[in-house]
Amino acid sequence: MSEQDPRAASEEEQGGFRVSEGRAAFEIGAVLLALGALVLGALALANHFADRLVARVPEAADRTLGDRSAELLALGSTPCPNPAALAYVERVAAPLLAALPDRRFEFRFRVVRAPDVNAFALPGGNVVVNSALLEAAESGDEVAAVLAHEIHHVTRRHGTARMLRELGASALLTLAFGGTEVAVPAKLAHDFASNAYDRAQEAEADRLGLELLARAGLDPRGMVHFFERLAKSSVSPPELLSTHPDPGGRAAAAELAAASAKPRITLPSPREARCE
Repeated sequence: MSEQDPRAASEEEQGGFRVSEGRAAFEIGAVLLALGALVLGALALANHFADRLVARVPEAADRTLGDRSAELLALGSTPCPNPAALAYVERVAAPLLAALPDRRFEFRFRVVRAPDVNAFALPGGNVVVNSALLEAAESGDEVAAVLAHEIHHVTRRHGTARMLRELGASALLTLAFGGTEVAVPAKLAHDFASNAYDRAQEAEADRLGLELLARAGLDPRGMVHFFERLAKSSVSPPELLSTHPDPGGRAAAAELAAASAKPRITLPSPREARCE
């Protein structure tokens, strides 16, 4: 019986290891590819049905959902103690609501103490404005631009559609992966991919908000200036990782839409509307 060359055995083991490593990489890649396809398919399917299902959901559901959400948020937020802040927001919103063709929802505004330069709309007409936004805004036109954007999240029922989409996608992913370890990366992939749908809603709210500003006789350049400063602040995440479009791109789109606008209303400055 001949004795095997140790070097040959070593090379054979290394070769076998290389084959196994390549096969493992291939299998992992195939699993990730299949996982991505399933997640994107579930998301696309959920989005497809959400857009159609929202029209069948009574508008009273938006108001109920928004009111309950507002109650829960109120428990964790501090109202602005200066009544002038809310009065200012309602004054800026008045010409927008007067020019709004869609009168299905009754709008209610709140100003809360919060350090983020932000505002958000809940289904049914609740709009919350952070005190930091009033402090950061340099003109009433900038505040009006944000409010016009949020108003159209309500009229387009984006919050309700998003809720239906998330429920549908979660149900499909749970059905596919259950409580397995694969469910975790599947959920992460779903959240990452769903940003594209959120950005589409944000872009629509921008476009309709600009139209509303012009219809109300306000200066759409407020949206231009607001997004230009946001783009220069370097505090927003990359567009791909954000639910909002890139601020620079939003400013350019707003500039184009505002080119032919002829504002006839001058809004007061937000300087006197701070919480302090």
